[in-house]
Parts: sequence; structure tokens; C-alpha cells
Amino acid sequence: MMTANDMHDPKGYMIATVCPLLISPAISFLVFRQAEKLRLTLETLNRVMQELEVTNAKLFEKSSRDSMTGLLNREAFFNHMEKVRGQQAGSLLIIDADHFKKINDMHGHYNGDGALMAIAQCIAKCVGNDKSIARIGGEEFAVYLATDDETRVKSTAETIRAEVTQLEFQTPENERVPLSVSIGGIVGVSKGAMADHFQIAD
Repeated sequence: MMTANDMHDPKGYMIATVCPLLISPAISFLVFRQAEKLRLTLETLNRVMQELEVTNAKLFEKSSRDSMTGLLNREAFFNHMEKVRGQQAGSLLIIDADHFKKINDMHGHYNGDGALMAIAQCIAKCVGNDKSIARIGGEEFAVYLATDDETRVKSTAETIRAEVTQLEFQTPENERVPLSVSIGGIVGVSKGAMADHFQIAD
């Protein structure tokens, strides 16, 4: 610039040469330090966002589950069934724990809850997919089966019924409590109103 403006001051040349050499390391250091801070801040932000996504997913999963049995709750089951029934053939089972009030009255609500959890685990074991099983009421469960084969549906229902009767459920006082369920179902639920299917199966 000095040459272009016909300035030939030796001091000016020296200042123009020395000043940038003195200033540039400090400026470069500040720039690199700020860039590193920005990089670390972005990494922290990305990690926090990933943790937030995981937390949100866990909260959503928890909100869709029955707090006692861990199965889907009523609303989540309805949403799941509404979503999948149009994509594949399906059938619905409604399962009631027999004489549940009697169990509560004779053995207490604590043991009644234990009986429900035992039945829930048994159903899940028989069906093999807890994303299609729900506790939809006090002692009422629902199962969505991805088939409209009536023989298979009846076979699954009978397996559940038989397995529940084999449960060895005992109170803390070692008193055996016999368990059983009644099951109703409807084959083919890809069309029609959900409420109607539930009423028929019930």
C-alpha cells in the first residue's frame, strides 16, 4: 500500500512489517481458542440433545405403559391397534381375570395386584410380543394378534387360558391362590369401528 501511494518512509516500512508480525500470533491464538471453545460447545450441545432425545423416548414409553404390569395402557393399545390393523390382518382377544373381586376380598389388594402381574406375565409369555398386549381395565387385558386365521386365534386363546390355570401363585403366607381367565375374541378387525370390535370380543 505504501509503495502504491509512493510512500517510501523506512519507519513506515518497518512498522508495516513488524506490527503484523507482533499482532498476528496473539490474534491467531485468540481465533483458535475461540474456535476450540465453539467446537467444544457444539459437542456439548449435541450430547445434551442426544440425551434429551433418549429421555423423551423413555418418558414416552413410560407414559404408554401400565404402571403395575408394564403392558401397554388402554390408550396406547388403541393407538397401536388403529395403526397396524390397516396394514395387516388381525384379530382381537379380550381376557378377564376370573373371580378377581373374590381374590381381593379374601387375600387383600396386595395379593390381587400380584395375581394380575402373574397373569400379565403369563399372557406375554404365550403371545411373545408385549407391544400387542395391554391392560385395558382393572382385571381386563387385550391382545392384538397379527392373523385372521380363526384356528390360530382359538389356539392362542386356549394356550393362554390353559397356562394361566397352571400358574403357581401363592400369597406371602404360602397360601395357593388358583387363577383362571375367561377369553372372548373376534377374528378380522382390519375394518369397522374399533368400539364395535371390542364390544363383540367382550
